[in-house]
Amino acid sequence: KFSVKELPVLDKVIFEGNKKLDNDELRRKASLVAGKKISQQDLITVVNKIEKLYASKGYLTAGATFRLQEHANNHVDALFSITEGTKVSIEKITFHGNNAFGQKQLRGVFNETHQNSWWRKIFGTPKLDTDKFNEDKNLLVEFYRNNGYRDARVLRDEISYTKDKQGLFLDVYLDEGQPYFIGNITWSGNSKDFATTDILNNTFKIKKGDLYNAKLIQEKLNYSQDNSDISSLYLDRGYLSFKAKLEEKIVKPNLVDLDISLREGEPFQLNTINIKGNTKTKDHVIRRELYTIPGDMFSRQNVVRSIRELSMLNYFDPEQITPDILPNPENNTVELTYNVSEKQTDTFNTSVGYSSTGFTGALGLTFSNFSLKDTFNREAYQPLPHGDGQKLGFQWQFGSNNYNTLSLSFTEPWAFGTATPVGFSVFKTHSSYDYTNDSIDNPTITDQYGATMSIGRRLTWPDDYFAVNWKLKYLNTTGGLLSLYASQANAPNQAEEYSITQTLSRNSIDSPIYPRKGSKNSISAELAGGPLPGTVDFYKIIGSSSWFFPITNKLVFNISTQQGYLGTFTDNDYIPYTEYFYMGGSGMSTLPTVPLRGYNDRSLGTNLYPNDSSSTLYGGKIYSKFSSELRYPLTMSQSVSIYALAFFDAGNLWQTTQSVNYSDLKKAAGLGLRLYLPIIGQIGLDYGYGFNAVDSVPNKKQQGFSFTFSFGGAND
Repeated sequence: KFSVKELPVLDKVIFEGNKKLDNDELRRKASLVAGKKISQQDLITVVNKIEKLYASKGYLTAGATFRLQEHANNHVDALFSITEGTKVSIEKITFHGNNAFGQKQLRGVFNETHQNSWWRKIFGTPKLDTDKFNEDKNLLVEFYRNNGYRDARVLRDEISYTKDKQGLFLDVYLDEGQPYFIGNITWSGNSKDFATTDILNNTFKIKKGDLYNAKLIQEKLNYSQDNSDISSLYLDRGYLSFKAKLEEKIVKPNLVDLDISLREGEPFQLNTINIKGNTKTKDHVIRRELYTIPGDMFSRQNVVRSIRELSMLNYFDPEQITPDILPNPENNTVELTYNVSEKQTDTFNTSVGYSSTGFTGALGLTFSNFSLKDTFNREAYQPLPHGDGQKLGFQWQFGSNNYNTLSLSFTEPWAFGTATPVGFSVFKTHSSYDYTNDSIDNPTITDQYGATMSIGRRLTWPDDYFAVNWKLKYLNTTGGLLSLYASQANAPNQAEEYSITQTLSRNSIDSPIYPRKGSKNSISAELAGGPLPGTVDFYKIIGSSSWFFPITNKLVFNISTQQGYLGTFTDNDYIPYTEYFYMGGSGMSTLPTVPLRGYNDRSLGTNLYPNDSSSTLYGGKIYSKFSSELRYPLTMSQSVSIYALAFFDAGNLWQTTQSVNYSDLKKAAGLGLRLYLPIIGQIGLDYGYGFNAVDSVPNKKQQGFSFTFSFGGAND
């Protein structure tokens, strides 16, 4: 006889003994549904899931058991009893069978699995997550395959515990195999003039005798960051159905021949370009940035460049800009759709900086996606008309040293239907401050008002990352700032400045918030006086360069420099105090100041008079600054972007070319944090140590530690 018992029906799931993980998290992992029948195997599966969840949190010794509490009508409660134990840290990772690479190098391949060290204890001892450990083992095999060891594999891994069960030892056993080298490379299926065998070999760049590198082979066949791969030869010419098939043949114990057959297909032409998700920005603002035009041949490079340009607008979440490519093989056309997700752009803007000299900052409204033509349309006010890509700004800048300025600015980035930015600004400033002694005890009262007009143009040569801009400025200054340089006997009581500035720039970074690659370069030349009217005469040349290099998928290295020179045509020409260069702190100062972390605002200066024994410091006519940063993103989302950084800065000011001394650069190092909030902008926090003495510090002692806080991105 056979006895058949119906499976019980689940009423409730109960957990006991769990303190580290809450019931909701355990229920989600268990995935049991009340009212459904439950089997013994279902319960065993849940136990395994619970133990695996605890293991992923570092509780490797955690265990779970189950029992059923029976009720009437064949209903039951499932009760899981959990013994959590304690978190187990990884004390040591040891590799066995590795001859080609050392222990330290192989440990560095792991992304998520690390052994304990003194500095890791500061941030929490490393735990073993079995899923992430499996991913790291795959990375280890990839590392070997990318360094010649084509047959490398992980044989097994073993875990042993310390006596107190608080730590574990991780042993990984490897079979490295032998290094392979590239043999003959043959191509077939290539029939186009742009893809002859010589061109393919020159593009592929991998040669006979090279060390085998699986990742490089795939990159050079299918996609490389610099667009120098075989598929780009075809995809950038419209051959959307192009495929490359690779066959590896081992012809000798350590030699691999590469046979590559190409399926070229036919070129595809762009038919329609669609845009989805732009709830604020008008279509024409997006379309004018695109490098993909209906009627042109499809080009992968142009799609990538279009995504970059849309990201640089800073209107959309860069992670959400995606292309949908829909080919039609019947007529060899492509329908291309750009999907975007709007983010906050027209916002209340604040900027605040703090150092030992007090607060400086700004309050205002910056509308980065304004629409002038909709100003008479009531329905367009949300809170102001938007969508045409224009920029409207109202700013009030202030300082605890009795400094105030009001300004209004407007920019049209595409005047006359072309990539010609045109803008203007008007401003008025009042300051009452003793600039030579950083105090308000003996104030120097100065009033300024003025206006600027600018026009620019995107260039196509030397490449289309270049742009040029011209700016006209009028500035009227009255008050004591004009006479601070007592040696300038011709210093007037009122100064009128007419100047023109030309700027040549190149910007190829891939993101305005967190660049991972590319560079920003500019050089500007400003002329005041000379052939222009006014009472001041000077010229100013400023150059800057910033380069970004991806070290890993997230970690980025940035190196930058700024150089400036201020000169006159004759010895008697008058230069306003406000045109000199200043350095130190956040850069958010009442005077044009070059940021230098690790030092206080404007703490770096020059002694204008060689025989002056006072401690009064003035701005310089020449400055030089160098900076390097390691940046790592903590979170990158539409609501907030945060990255940490470590920096090293060096810079100084001089009065004459003869006094320039690069061995006297003031150096500093430290750590920082950047938070980008769409409503506020960028918040900067830096804690740096100044290694050198500066003239503004009593007895010229070492500067020491300095905290710099900025609101609005002065330390970008």
